[in-house]
Amino acid sequence: MAKANEGIEELMMMMPEQKGLIRTITQQMNTHLVFIDDDIREPSNYRDVIHCLATCGENDSVNLLVNSSGGRTDSIWQIIEAMKGCRGDVSVTVIGAAYSAASMLACMAPECYIADSAEFMLHTAHYGSIGTVPNVKGQTDFATRQINKLLDQAYKGFLTDKELEELKNGKEFWFDADEAIKRMGKRYKYLNGLSNPKPRKVKVELEE
Repeated sequence: MAKANEGIEELMMMMPEQKGLIRTITQQMNTHLVFIDDDIREPSNYRDVIHCLATCGENDSVNLLVNSSGGRTDSIWQIIEAMKGCRGDVSVTVIGAAYSAASMLACMAPECYIADSAEFMLHTAHYGSIGTVPNVKGQTDFATRQINKLLDQAYKGFLTDKELEELKNGKEFWFDADEAIKRMGKRYKYLNGLSNPKPRKVKVELEE
């Protein structure tokens, strides 16, 4: 039996006895609101968020509400990786600040809602190193390559290629809601143009 028919058969078995032409099927659906509204601290603070994203069913949805000045990139990318593997529908709603690492979360979301109050700030990472000169150079060279790779993943399409290079060289970018909406539309166009992309549902106004 085809997989589609198997699914229909399972649904038919779930239905109570009913008369008439319409059969109503009731299924459980959960909506989870996740508040990212503080400085982004060490990864252990987000175990509940990771658990929620990892255990969602296909009928569930997760909406991450973002109003944060940013923080640790290792924590935000832990959330991003869990978001990629979530079986439910995942969206981010920016209702205030999406600064630094928080802007990465918004740009990596399958769906992004941008409120009129939203503000985006993008910059490269801050980090330090201590040790012998060769070890410090090796560590900083590696850290630079790693953060530049993350910047490319998060902001390609949202920034122009020239702006992305300026970002890597230390320039900060600030955008209000209207500008962020236009740029998010361009980012989704870029993502949807990749080979075998994961479908993105654009929830912001696309620029003609």
